[in-house]
Amino acid sequence: MPINKYFAKASGFNFNGQTEYLAFADNKKEFAMMMYGEAIKVVLTTIHIPLKDVANTISIELIKEKIKLIKEYIPKYFKFEPNVKVLGLNPHAGEGGVIGDEESRIIIPAIKGENVLGPIPPDTAFIDIKENDIFLCMYHDQGLIPFKMLSFDNGSNVTIGLSFLRTSPDHGTAYDIAYKGLARVDSAKYSLELLKRYGY
Repeated sequence: MPINKYFAKASGFNFNGQTEYLAFADNKKEFAMMMYGEAIKVVLTTIHIPLKDVANTISIELIKEKIKLIKEYIPKYFKFEPNVKVLGLNPHAGEGGVIGDEESRIIIPAIKGENVLGPIPPDTAFIDIKENDIFLCMYHDQGLIPFKMLSFDNGSNVTIGLSFLRTSPDHGTAYDIAYKGLARVDSAKYSLELLKRYGY
């Protein structure tokens, strides 16, 4: 189930989230946060960091690591070969360097020879989604906004890179609507169904 990061840290939980804790507990140095849904599947290059820090956090090595995890663990967990689509960081994927150089300096060198598509302009990346597409997004909201628009009730938070399949609801604790009969349980049910579907 989801946790509230504020109260978790106040109680002494010294990790940014469950994803980071489970990787530590499983002794894994390389891992990624994935949002898995029937309509859309996204993996995040950076997770819970301020937007102002994203450009200085992405690197050739980090992007290569996430691509490697997708290619290794999607077939292992979900039994299909992923079609990896890498998003640009800037509007129009930099438009040839006119709107930022992260694409030419970091993303293009990272994906060279990797048999992936990109960098794709973020504003058009999700127009035509195929069943086996996995979108590698550069930051949290770049992936989570389209994901929650398309798969909020039938989506799950998955950690790729672990020795086991971990799923969790794709939303937070929603304390503001607790005990009001308003909370939606669909994502929690979907997360359990994923485990059952893939033999866990």
